[in-house]
Amino acid sequence: MKRFLKSITGKTVSFILCVMAICVLAASMVCAGLMVEGNYYTQAKDQVFENVITGKIHRDACSEIWSVVNNSENEQLVISNEQFTFEIANEEGEIIGRSEDASNIKEWTYSYEYGVLRNEEGLVDEVFYHEKTAPRDDRLEYYTFKANIKENPGINSYSTIRKVIDLTYPLRYWIYLIGIAALLAAIACFISLMANAGRRNDSEELYPGPLNKIPFDVLAAVYVLSGVACIAILEQNYSLPDEFLAAAVIVLALIFLVLFIGLCISMAVRIKQKNLVKGSLTYLCLKYLWAVVVYAWDLLKKLMKSIVSFISSIPLVWKTVVITLGLVFIEFLFLVALYSDFYIAFWLIKNLILIPAVIYIALTLRTLQQGGIALASGDLSYHVDTKRMIWDFRKHGENLNSIANGMSIAVEDRLKSERMKTELITNVSHDIKTPLTSIINYADLIGKEKTNNKKVKEYTEVLLRQSERLKRLIDDLVEASKASTGNLEVNLMPCDAATFVNQTAGEYQDRLKECDLTLITEVPEEELRIMADGRRMYRIFDNLMNNICKYAQSGTRVYLSLERKDNDVLFVFKNTSREQLNISEDELMERFTRGDQSRNTEGNGLGLSIAKSMAELQNGSLKIVIDGDLFKANLSFPIIA
Repeated sequence: MKRFLKSITGKTVSFILCVMAICVLAASMVCAGLMVEGNYYTQAKDQVFENVITGKIHRDACSEIWSVVNNSENEQLVISNEQFTFEIANEEGEIIGRSEDASNIKEWTYSYEYGVLRNEEGLVDEVFYHEKTAPRDDRLEYYTFKANIKENPGINSYSTIRKVIDLTYPLRYWIYLIGIAALLAAIACFISLMANAGRRNDSEELYPGPLNKIPFDVLAAVYVLSGVACIAILEQNYSLPDEFLAAAVIVLALIFLVLFIGLCISMAVRIKQKNLVKGSLTYLCLKYLWAVVVYAWDLLKKLMKSIVSFISSIPLVWKTVVITLGLVFIEFLFLVALYSDFYIAFWLIKNLILIPAVIYIALTLRTLQQGGIALASGDLSYHVDTKRMIWDFRKHGENLNSIANGMSIAVEDRLKSERMKTELITNVSHDIKTPLTSIINYADLIGKEKTNNKKVKEYTEVLLRQSERLKRLIDDLVEASKASTGNLEVNLMPCDAATFVNQTAGEYQDRLKECDLTLITEVPEEELRIMADGRRMYRIFDNLMNNICKYAQSGTRVYLSLERKDNDVLFVFKNTSREQLNISEDELMERFTRGDQSRNTEGNGLGLSIAKSMAELQNGSLKIVIDGDLFKANLSFPIIA
C-alpha cells in the first residue's frame, strides 16, 4: 500500500479523492444548514417546498413591482416571464402590469400585498412585503401581486427547487453521516498527500516539483491575490442571474480548492527540505536588507571612530591654535561686513596680544597634561619643567612634582611593609608548622594507644581536630599572603568553562545533600573557553562552595550558572544566607571577615579574599552582590576564541 501511495498513480488518486471528499463535505454542510433553516425536521416535504418558494416569490415579486411601478408610461406593462404567470394591481384594483399569459388564468394560487416607498424624485426607493391584516402607512403605495408557478423543467428555477427538495428531503438524517465520512476521507487523503509529497518508490530522496523553484511566499501571494480578484469580479456582477452566479462560485471554489491542495503539497516538500522560510523571497529580502543595514552601520561606526581618532590625535596646542584662528577668522568676517577703521585697528591690536597668550597657555597646559599622564601611568620619576611657567601654572606644576615625590615615598613604604608582613607570615608559619606537626603526630599516636580511660580518646580527638584546623589556618594565611603579593605560580592554558561547573556539581553533590541544599546548574550549549590554571580555579570554586555549605539556609536551592556576557565568561553562585547579611560587599571581601558575626561556624574569613586574589592572578575578577538575604558571587574571565 505504501508503494502505491508513493507512486504517481497513487498520488493522483489520493488527490482526486481528497478534492471529491472536500466537495462532498462542503455540500453536506450547506445542505445541513439549509435543512435546519428550512425546517426539514419539523415539517412535511410539501410544506418545506411552500416555505422555500414563498421566499423566492417575494423576491421575484419585489423585482417585478419595481420594474412595473417605475414604468414612465401610464399604461399596462406586459412582461415576459418564464418562471411564473403574474399580474400586478394598484390600490384601486387596476392592473398595471402582467405577464403575457396572465389573461388565461382564472384562479390564482398566490396573492400577496406589497408596499412601495418613493424617493423625492418620484422613483421607487424600496419595495417590501406587507401583511394584508397589518395597518397601512400613508406614506406608502400598496400593490397586489398574484402569481401561478409554471411547470417548465430545464428553465424554471421553481421546478429545480422542487427537484432539489425531492432529492434532499429523504437524506435529511443521512446527510450528517455522509459529511462525517467525507471529513474522515478528506483527512486521510490529505495526510497521505502530505506524507508522500516529494517521495518516490525507487529512492528515499526528495524530488521537489517545478513549483519548488518559485519562492513559497510568492505562490501564496499570487493565490491570495487571485482569490481577492475573483471575489471583487463577482461582487461587481451581482446583478447576473442567481443560477449563473451560483455556477461561477462553484467552479471558482473548485479551482481554488485544487490550487490550495497543490500549495499545501509544495509547502510539505519545502518543510521536509527545511527551506520553507529560508527559501522565501521575504526572507531573502530581509536577509540582504539586514546585511546592508549592518554594513552601513559598521561603515558609519568606522567613519565616526576615524573622525574621533583624528580629532583626538591632534595635539592640544594645535587644537587650540586651530580653534583660535577659526574664531578670529569668523570675527574678521563680521568686521568686514560692518567695516570700521576703528574696529579693525582694535581687532588687530587685540589679536596680537590674545593669540600669543592663548598659544602660551596651550603650551603650558600641554606640559602639565604630560605630567598628569605620566603620574597616572605610574611613572613617579617624571619631573614637570616649571622654569617657563608663571603664576598658578607654576604652582600646579610644583604640586604635581610634590605628588610624585610623596607617592614614591608612600609606595616604597607600602612595598617594604608588604614584604615584611609576607616574610613575617611565612617565617612564623614555618616555625609554627614544625611543632604543630609533632603535636598532630603524637596526638594521633596517643589516640591509637589502648586505654580504659574513655576521656583520653575524647581529648585526643579534640586535640587532633583543633590541630588540623590550626594547620589549615596557617596554610590559608601563607596562601593569602602569596596571592595578594603575586608570588603564587600560575600556569594559564585554554580551558572549557563548563568543565568547572560540571566537576563542582559532581564533587559537592553529597555534601550539599548533607546540608539539605539543592544544587541547580545552568550551562549554555555553546562552548565557552577561558585562559585559566586548573589548580587555582579548583581552589576558587572550593572556597566559594565551602562558603555556601557553611552559611546557606538549609532547605533552599543553590544556583551555579555559566553564561556569556559581552566578551567575558561569567560564573554566578547564588544562595540564600542563613544569617542576616548586615554587612557590605567590600567588608566581606576583606581578610578575616565572616558572614556570621557570632562565629559559630568553622572558618577563618580568608576564603573570599583568597578566591578574589587567585581570580585576579588569572586576569579575572570576583565581585560579591548582597540583596537582602541573597548572596551572589560573580566570577568572570575574558573569553577566548
